[in-house]
Amino acid sequence: MSNKKVNFRMDFIQEIVSVDKSNKTITFRLIPDPRRYEWKKVEGKRYLYDKLDDSLFSEEVYLNLVNQMNGQNIYFQPQKINDVEQYVKERLKSIRERLRGIEKPAVLIDKSEAFLDSLAVNKLQFVILSVDIVKSTKMAAELDQERYARLISTTLYEMSEIIPKFNGHVLKYTGDGLIAYFPAPSFITKNDLAIDCALTLRQLVYEGLNQIFKDEGYPSIDIRIGIDSGEAYVVRIGSPETKQHKDIIGSVVSLAAKIQSLGKPGEILLGETTLRNLHTMWREKCEIVILDESWTYKIGEDIYKIYKVKINVN
Repeated sequence: MSNKKVNFRMDFIQEIVSVDKSNKTITFRLIPDPRRYEWKKVEGKRYLYDKLDDSLFSEEVYLNLVNQMNGQNIYFQPQKINDVEQYVKERLKSIRERLRGIEKPAVLIDKSEAFLDSLAVNKLQFVILSVDIVKSTKMAAELDQERYARLISTTLYEMSEIIPKFNGHVLKYTGDGLIAYFPAPSFITKNDLAIDCALTLRQLVYEGLNQIFKDEGYPSIDIRIGIDSGEAYVVRIGSPETKQHKDIIGSVVSLAAKIQSLGKPGEILLGETTLRNLHTMWREKCEIVILDESWTYKIGEDIYKIYKVKINVN
């Protein structure tokens, strides 16, 4: 059972009203994205119909929402990978060298710890991404331990290189996977970035890592990814006498891992909260997952819905 709140977003397109070249300013107005919304009349009143959520907003509610947006800061945090195919090609040499044990010594820096330490609050909105290497235990039993260690460390290294390029951080490693987070201030943008990051991780594995693994006589790997969004606490755990570090504690972290465990090899699954905060472009690429009775997580009286990104699974 859960009383988890379900957030939602509204998508707009920008329509330029005027351009003042002397002052170098542009005036534009926001219009509900027609791919997702249309105006309808119900009993003589205007409502904005959300085609994706099959819901109606009265014109009054819509105008109140727009008024609330006035004066709010807009956070734009662009990703640093625009051509994924080119990025993967550029990493092939590094992947091969690392797999062969040819790697340069690096200074150990925990950027996640530094970021969490810098926060002025201990409660924040996060998007959590959990990625797992499928059947890694079976692989560990079949491979020479040194080769298995190189395969896992190379995979996690290359995944870790991608996370910050989408304004995320690696929270922890799980032996055969990792958990990453994408924090506020822009909770809405972070959902889009997390999905884009997940697709990039997937392409890295199936079009980059597996190509090198095959060439070097290693088995190919499969991954599955789970994503969920919500509020969590930043706390310091452990003892200074042994090991202590900042961590993110909340149901959203464990739920992302549970969602990931529901996936088949190659799949990217996400929770309902993440879906509702995705841009229309991403939502159109998602479909609901039909789960059996073993999935019991609820919001109020309703089962928490799980979705998957529609991609061709290799």
